[in-house]
Amino acid sequence: MLSFFRRSPSFANREFSDLSFLLFQERQRPTYKRELLNEGKLDFSVESLKHLDEYLEAIHVAPPNQEDLVGVVLRSGEYVGEVIRKHSPSKINWVTFKEAAKYSDYVKELDYSLGTAGILWVNSKTMCFPLGKICKFLENGNEDSVYFFAEVILKDWGRSL
Repeated sequence: MLSFFRRSPSFANREFSDLSFLLFQERQRPTYKRELLNEGKLDFSVESLKHLDEYLEAIHVAPPNQEDLVGVVLRSGEYVGEVIRKHSPSKINWVTFKEAAKYSDYVKELDYSLGTAGILWVNSKTMCFPLGKICKFLENGNEDSVYFFAEVILKDWGRSL
């Protein structure tokens, strides 16, 4: 179908889902401080985000170089997004910033950044930014809990959609 007839963005679910496993399964280029992650606790449950909070707090206290930081944000954010997708009663899809900006005035007004690179999309008015939440956690510490973030998103999206 021609793209100008499309009413929603192209989804990138498989790409983001596959990348979420790199948080704890990548062996050649492991996630920074991977030894702090207990693979047995990373089962894509909402509870597993408490363990991710602990990991992110350790990274917040002793931040890595820029390259490792990008890896932590991407892999952790994709993991958080996949937890939300798996537990939401709503149909949620991953979209890239470029795709979302075609269909959402809100996204068009944002600047592209690491925090906006991947978006969990319900529709042009209902979305969240898991990578952005990781950026905030790494900047502010555990006051920006990803566990709490997911709980609020799941509660709000379950009720309002």
